[in-house]
Amino acid sequence: MKRIAFGCLILLAWIPAEAGTNLPSAALQLDDKTVLDLTATLKQYDAPTNLVGRLRSVGSGTATILINRWASEFAVLHPEAQLDIQSGGSVDGLAKFLAGEADLVPMSRPLPAADIARFKAKFGYEPAQIVVAQDAVGVYVNKDNPLTGLTIAQLEAIYSRQPTGGGAAPEFWSDLGIVGQLAEQRIVRVSLSKVHGTHMFFRDEVLHGVDYRFEVHFEAVSSSLVQAAGADPAAIGCASVMFATERTRFVPLQAADGAFLLPSYENTVSGRYPLVRPMRIVFHRKPDGSMNPVARQFLRFAVSRRGQRIISLADSYPLTPKQQMDASQVIGENLQLK
Repeated sequence: MKRIAFGCLILLAWIPAEAGTNLPSAALQLDDKTVLDLTATLKQYDAPTNLVGRLRSVGSGTATILINRWASEFAVLHPEAQLDIQSGGSVDGLAKFLAGEADLVPMSRPLPAADIARFKAKFGYEPAQIVVAQDAVGVYVNKDNPLTGLTIAQLEAIYSRQPTGGGAAPEFWSDLGIVGQLAEQRIVRVSLSKVHGTHMFFRDEVLHGVDYRFEVHFEAVSSSLVQAAGADPAAIGCASVMFATERTRFVPLQAADGAFLLPSYENTVSGRYPLVRPMRIVFHRKPDGSMNPVARQFLRFAVSRRGQRIISLADSYPLTPKQQMDASQVIGENLQLK
């Protein structure tokens, strides 16, 4: 007997496939020439000499991948600086930040207003934060999954314990318009665990704050989530686009203008793709502009041409010149980049 959730099916019969829809997700990653071209107009880092001190970073696992990539070269430039980098999740990072035990909190979601208020109540001023990389949450499926697109309402119905649209939630791939061998298989829902900023971003932006379904399988790291989607034809999962592989592909999502879009660099920078979420770093900077000097130099390096090329050549999306300028102004003292 065919199982159909009519509320989830209506749009799928006429969804237009964006160019490149059937390509592996890795096809959206920028090639080396494109990275060099996109970052050519960014200002370069001018490294000071004899930088001494300690930097402590605790935060989002996804954003900490960027921190570690920058740290490798920063340590060569500044061998006397101590770098203590941990990937405990944004929740743990914010707790240590408020306790004065972390200088930086890399985050893959906006800093919640409640945390800003707690920080201000303790220190008397708001924490500083900057965007350090472009990013979007992609919907991963196996490369052979024929799903042509999803609306945000359909994505919510797949994952939410209480979908706001009402009606029956999709349980089998046939409920999403799939025919053939996959149709009668149950949808295997995969997500990141609650310590990740991606978990909370998705809950807030797609699930409207409602909890995930009980049967969602939670993965500890993004790479294992994407591997699960690549290994199981019936799986679906959501994670940063930086984890794209040859065994997975992205499902186009319906944008505000009705178009079904992939999380490409162009769609991410323009903001048209519906699940854009820049990578951020939250840090201490007093109202007079003073802050940990190692933290300041590390942030200057991160947003520089050199720093942006490091992460973009490793499959992230770089900042625009305007975003670099905005970040440099927040970092403050010694912001002039060559």
